[in-house]
Amino acid sequence: MIDKLQHIAMGIGACIVLASLHYVSLGLALFLGCFAFGVFYEVQQLYRKEGHPDVWDALATTLPGAIAYLTLEVKWTL
Repeated sequence: MIDKLQHIAMGIGACIVLASLHYVSLGLALFLGCFAFGVFYEVQQLYRKEGHPDVWDALATTLPGAIAYLTLEVKWTL
């Protein structure tokens, strides 16, 4: 039962991220999605007592979203 609730929570997170595509830019949605899934996974590891939850792992999951945000949204001036 707990596993099903975790799947529901992940589905809700995915829905929020996908729905945000209508209201925020693509780069920001990718960043927020990567951040949310990174944090969710580490909290899940802590809750299940599996693996080694680590802030650095969450940041590593967030990194591709941050790069996408910087690439797509930030106006670089040289």
